[in-house]
Amino acid sequence: MRKPEVFRRDQRQGPAARGVAGPRRQGVYIAAGVAVAVVLVLVAPVARLVTPGVVVVPGSAAPAADSPDPPPVVRSEYPPLPADSRYPDRVLPPVNTTATGERAFNSSRPDGSPMRFDPCRPIHWVLNPDEMPAGGEQVLREAVAEISAATGLAFVDDGLTTERVDDDRESVQPQRYGDRWAPVLVDWVDNSEVTYPDEEVAGVASRTVVTPSGTPESARYVTGWVGLNRAWFTEALADPARAPVARGLMLHELAHLVGLDHVKDPTQVMHATSDTTGLGDGDREGLAIAGAGECYADT
Repeated sequence: MRKPEVFRRDQRQGPAARGVAGPRRQGVYIAAGVAVAVVLVLVAPVARLVTPGVVVVPGSAAPAADSPDPPPVVRSEYPPLPADSRYPDRVLPPVNTTATGERAFNSSRPDGSPMRFDPCRPIHWVLNPDEMPAGGEQVLREAVAEISAATGLAFVDDGLTTERVDDDRESVQPQRYGDRWAPVLVDWVDNSEVTYPDEEVAGVASRTVVTPSGTPESARYVTGWVGLNRAWFTEALADPARAPVARGLMLHELAHLVGLDHVKDPTQVMHATSDTTGLGDGDREGLAIAGAGECYADT
């Protein structure tokens, strides 16, 4: 169903900026009318957000392994430490779980630790509501809340925006969002914006990596975007039998956003071809680790 070479062409470099790597793009594919991948979206008790990944329906071709995050590009300066940073303390307590299972991470640093978001500041996000499917926002909020609870990462809803998904999205947009990292963008898009040649996609997602010292040891995620196929989600959310699958796709992509990769266990949301609708023990263990990152004052 999906061509591995198509899936692997998701790495794009963003505008030159000290220690900023270009966005990493991933897609959600559909086979025989069924979603095959998930998009990155998050919602927390305090807010919402967005994330990336791929889930293939059973019987379709196995997806290619996720490619590593792109190498850093040079950026002239970073925005100042945000006022809502709790540095050196976390915004929410870390998640302690006894759940264990198969889990994997998209990218690791030289010391073996996964690349992660800073837990000492909220992950801000905005939503473009243009032609949003009925029930889409509620499902998105529920998925974000679940990812927040499983990671201990706080997501803050910054409201609505007219910004649209763009492969070359600027990671800092002073005129639109002020002098800070642009919030994660969630956008409902049409087929032409997310479809690869001969492939229909349920969603795509990207995240931006910064490396302040210019070395892999300092790498962390600072923002990203998610594009959700409005036509597919409109149909799925209107069908009681498919709505849970749509929610599972959002969980899968949100988990990709915070750093999780595919696993072989079909009982986990992060299995590449599973239609699992809820987090498994391996997902929970991985998400807890993904939320247990370092705090930073240099980005």
